[in-house]
Amino acid sequence: IRTYAVIDDPQVLDIFWEKKIHVLNTVYIWGKDPLDLVAQRVNAVKNHPAVLMWVVGNEWNYNGLYVGLPYPAAVQRVKEVVSLIKEHDRTHPVATVYGELPSADTLAQLHEVDAWGINKYSGLSFGNLF
Repeated sequence: IRTYAVIDDPQVLDIFWEKKIHVLNTVYIWGKDPLDLVAQRVNAVKNHPAVLMWVVGNEWNYNGLYVGLPYPAAVQRVKEVVSLIKEHDRTHPVATVYGELPSADTLAQLHEVDAWGINKYSGLSFGNLF
């Protein structure tokens, strides 16, 4: 499952693990969270077997991490958070969730992101996405 909020309680992850569920654990969703929380959240559960990968943001290109950061500032914040996560855990991939498809420039700026979640809103079909 992909969480919307952080799960930093190993006992909660134990329940998922008992049910053979892996977790894409969101560790940064709100742009006003202090960056030092990222290390705390990652270090709290990085060795838990239920953690499959870390997630940064949700459609942050639309919401500016829910605090209205301008797009360039949101990109920079995501970049900083991804880097912090990788400082504290090199064993799990880091994903981010974007609204629609990111541009080549955005992909280049966020080259440390290992996986991209795409929320695509095109009605009943994917249009010419593929």
